[in-house]
Amino acid sequence: MKTALVLIALSASAGAEPASLTLTHEPPPRHLTMRPRSAAATPEPTPAPRPSPIPTPPDAGPDAGPDAASIRDLHQAVRVRFNLGYDVDGAALTGDPTLGGHQIRSADFNTIRSYGFGEGYLSTHGVGVQSLSSYFAGRFQIVQPRVTTPTDTPPPIATWFDRTGLTTRNAWLEVTDFLSSKTLAPLRIRAGQLYVYGPWVMHMYGAVASWEGKLIRGSVYGGSRVPDYTLSIDQKDRAGIGGSSIKVDLRDLPNPVPLLIGAEVLAFTAAGANKSSQHGQLELDWRPRQDLALIGQARAIDGRLANEHLQFRSRYRQVTNLVFDLTHRHGADWRWDPSVIGSDPSADPLAPKRYLELGPVLPQLLVSVRAGTLIAENIDILARGAVAADLTSATAVKSSFSSSYLELAGALEVRLRRQISIGASALTRQTERHDLIVQQIADTPQPDPLPLSGAIGERGFVELGTTARMSLGARKFSATLEVYGRRTRYARVYCIDTGCGSSVSTGINDTDTRGGGRVQIDAWIGRNVRLFASYDLSSRLALAPEITGYKSLRLMMEGVY
Repeated sequence: MKTALVLIALSASAGAEPASLTLTHEPPPRHLTMRPRSAAATPEPTPAPRPSPIPTPPDAGPDAGPDAASIRDLHQAVRVRFNLGYDVDGAALTGDPTLGGHQIRSADFNTIRSYGFGEGYLSTHGVGVQSLSSYFAGRFQIVQPRVTTPTDTPPPIATWFDRTGLTTRNAWLEVTDFLSSKTLAPLRIRAGQLYVYGPWVMHMYGAVASWEGKLIRGSVYGGSRVPDYTLSIDQKDRAGIGGSSIKVDLRDLPNPVPLLIGAEVLAFTAAGANKSSQHGQLELDWRPRQDLALIGQARAIDGRLANEHLQFRSRYRQVTNLVFDLTHRHGADWRWDPSVIGSDPSADPLAPKRYLELGPVLPQLLVSVRAGTLIAENIDILARGAVAADLTSATAVKSSFSSSYLELAGALEVRLRRQISIGASALTRQTERHDLIVQQIADTPQPDPLPLSGAIGERGFVELGTTARMSLGARKFSATLEVYGRRTRYARVYCIDTGCGSSVSTGINDTDTRGGGRVQIDAWIGRNVRLFASYDLSSRLALAPEITGYKSLRLMMEGVY
């Protein structure tokens, strides 16, 4: 009976209109008190502090490599690095005459040459003045002077190894963010002895004002060129330098475009035969994806196109890279650097900047392709091919600058264990030399004239090498053993009276086979001291029968603080 009454009441309430429902909460508690810890409870141990991670420079990306931590931190107040070393070079006499039949005596040259050397730099940031930075770098060498006779002629170049001296590479001061304005914060000014990068790397005494914005980066510089070629001969031609550059990065626009546009201008007040010259370069950098880049450059001298370069770079899955280069060089291009342009037969033949005089610049096209990949995480493969084509006419005077050649190269490295790797490499180049008719050796007391530069040089060479390396980790300890062999065929430029055919023997070797090796040890003591040792040894040289070969020992210590 009670059950029936309950069911009737529920059905009646279900048919009635629902009444308004109001949720009521109890008032919140005034306070919460935790139960005190028992006296018998054991306190939890304090966790050991984790070691501080090695600071990585802000610009170190995913491909920075294991040595990223060694990059100089621009925000460190004082940074010092120095190298101290000792080098011994030697060659023993065999007693055989030279190719010209001259008997070399022990007093004619030093069979052992030793010298001490050192390099170092000091950089500061925000010392004394927050906006001031400085950088000083130089090199010194201490040698025992060679005994010379009054008839000896000093070489026009490479006198560094014959003299004790100190040279300064960089000595500059820089101020940035010194106007207390966010708008002008990207402006920085640097002055002193420094390097500037434009159509060519220039070493100068002067000043650079640069703007490092997100969308626009540019610089203006001016000064006088530093004579870097030699210590013993004064260079009277210290050309005045002026230039500017600007780069617009369209990737920083609100609607990004994967394109960078750059333009650079360089001017010399004196170059070559005391003539001024103007150099300009235009660059386009298109990167539609992170692993794809197409870069094009065009350089002009005095309004004439001198060089065009196109490069394509691609990467697949972080382990496979492909690089394609195409370079077209015109006859108007510089001969050695922007200060040596054109051809001036009356110029001093002993001038240091004509040290590598290989004839006039002629048009040439160079195409190269290189590719590398990683297989199974322990096999590295690299391949390269290059073709150079001489674009001059068949009747034009040839030059070593424009010789056509075909080059093929490859390398393989296998990591047998985590610390040990074995590698092998091969390289060959076949060069087309334009032998005019080889000159007969004249039976006169006067020296025979040299042939044209297009007929001098190697016809081809083949080089094989192998390496074995053990490494205990980056900036710890590594040892490397390298062995190589090389065979070179040279162009025949002289012949005897019986004939000048290629099958006639002249008594002068036109092939050279040599080998050699190197042992190198690189060890770090902590993070601040590095010890380095290297020993080089070569076999006897066919074109230098008077010496047994070449050997060199180099010891060096490096400190970073």
